[in-house]
Amino acid sequence: MSLHTGWAACVVVAGSARDPEIVANQVIEILGDAERFCFHRAAEMKRADARKWIPRLKAKAIDNARRALAPLLAPDVEVCAIVAKDRDPGDLDQILAAHPRIHTAEGCFYRDVFREACAVPVRLVVPSSLDASTIGKIARPPWGRDQKLAALAAWAVLAV
Repeated sequence: MSLHTGWAACVVVAGSARDPEIVANQVIEILGDAERFCFHRAAEMKRADARKWIPRLKAKAIDNARRALAPLLAPDVEVCAIVAKDRDPGDLDQILAAHPRIHTAEGCFYRDVFREACAVPVRLVVPSSLDASTIGKIARPPWGRDQKLAALAAWAVLAV
């Protein structure tokens, strides 16, 4: 899956990039516009309120992601690949101290939400290791850069 703030492009694959099979292709939204920019919103709150709100929102996001992923995780799905870096955004005070850290924290938030929501083992695939230009149009819409990256990541972890 390829992540964004509040949603992910989820692609279930079989075969390989040379002999591709797209089993499922779905965009999953887990938080609406009012909540998806969670750390931006937390920056506008009193710190004590933000410390309570972020974990509650994460629990809601995990529940939403579990429900959305369940139909995609057929019995033969063995592993999930998430296009993301494995980094630590820091604690809430560090995050809210600088706007770039807010963006990093939101990326980590959704990475961790999907990692926790997934019912199969998860492997992270660094975005810079993937080249979306190597895949043409092999599925019906939606089939953009995010879907291509998700498919490439999935084939990369299946090949291991």
